[in-house]
Amino acid sequence: MTKTQQFGRMVRERRNALGLSIEKAAELCGMSYKGLEEIELGDSNPKLSSILSISAVLGINLENLNSCVSSPD
Repeated sequence: MTKTQQFGRMVRERRNALGLSIEKAAELCGMSYKGLEEIELGDSNPKLSSILSISAVLGINLENLNSCVSSPD
């Protein structure tokens, strides 16, 4: 599993744990449904601004992201 896929899985699991639809989570993050879907599927390499927005909205501790984004795939 790539780092991008690991991040996507973390986002999807956290969103589901919060009971948010992907549409609502995307709205709260200021991004499109399709954009968030691609991130969750690991089909998109998100910009840092998107990672920070998603983390803030979903309450993902940035230290937990280290394993997903600290080294290249």
